[in-house]
Amino acid sequence: MIPSSAVLGIAFGQAESHAIAISPSSSTLTVSGHHILICRNSDTLSTTMKTLKDTLLRPLSWYQRFAPNVVVGVEDDTVISKTLIAADVEDPLEQEVVVGQALSVALNMEISGLFFDFIKQHPLSQQPGQAQYQVVACRQQTLTPLLSALKSVGLKVRVVDTQQHGLQAVYYALIRHHRPDASPLWLHLHAGKLSAMRALPDGELYQHSLTVGMSGVGAGQEAVASSQVLQQHLDHAYHRDGIEHTSPASTLWLSGDWPTDIIRPTQAQSVFIQPGEPFGAPSLSHHACAALGLAIRGTYGR
Repeated sequence: MIPSSAVLGIAFGQAESHAIAISPSSSTLTVSGHHILICRNSDTLSTTMKTLKDTLLRPLSWYQRFAPNVVVGVEDDTVISKTLIAADVEDPLEQEVVVGQALSVALNMEISGLFFDFIKQHPLSQQPGQAQYQVVACRQQTLTPLLSALKSVGLKVRVVDTQQHGLQAVYYALIRHHRPDASPLWLHLHAGKLSAMRALPDGELYQHSLTVGMSGVGAGQEAVASSQVLQQHLDHAYHRDGIEHTSPASTLWLSGDWPTDIIRPTQAQSVFIQPGEPFGAPSLSHHACAALGLAIRGTYGR
């Protein structure tokens, strides 16, 4: 169910952070605002969050400003990501308990010192009553200043997640919007970081991210380097555990700051897309893409 209140997605970074407000209606999600946050120290966090709240929520109708959902995404290298086996339960509260216990054992840490989020991937046929969960965790001391600042201005964080999961939400939203015949391979490049993902025929998601070092090369070399990265992910997305998937993507989605003279591979039709376009933000900065996905993530239950 789409909530009636606004949803804020905040991609929290070391240099700058991006916040997206989504204004829901009965059947659509629309970006109503984008705000860039720059905070040099924790002493100014509350002032920064007040500015964010005023900028993104004040223009909305009163009922959309009431109890907005807030989803915070941290950079992937600040979190612990683990795949855990725990009891296969359906109730979200029970899931949180059993996953928390399994995480505490796996990390040999008190769960009270962690923020964590998880997704149940699938039951285990070889272990009845057990399921596989993908878990991300972050030390509370890392996020406490940010969460306290949001709380001080009346914003309650509903989910703490990774920015990579925000990009996942964008990918699936784009598939629902464009309805491609086969799952495209999406390559999103910004600030020298490449994120690649594709929904595979077995229901799993191929996902990988890496730093692409293209600085200091000429235009021709840059195009060749870009094409090599493209080819690498085409190969990886169509092969998994040595098994070739026989339904290759018909389309390669490119977004972000790709070189304009890129050499395009022949295995798939490459199309440049603007991820914000389906949500009424055709010129949305590619730096804000993760924040958009976090906001989308906040419109649905776990």
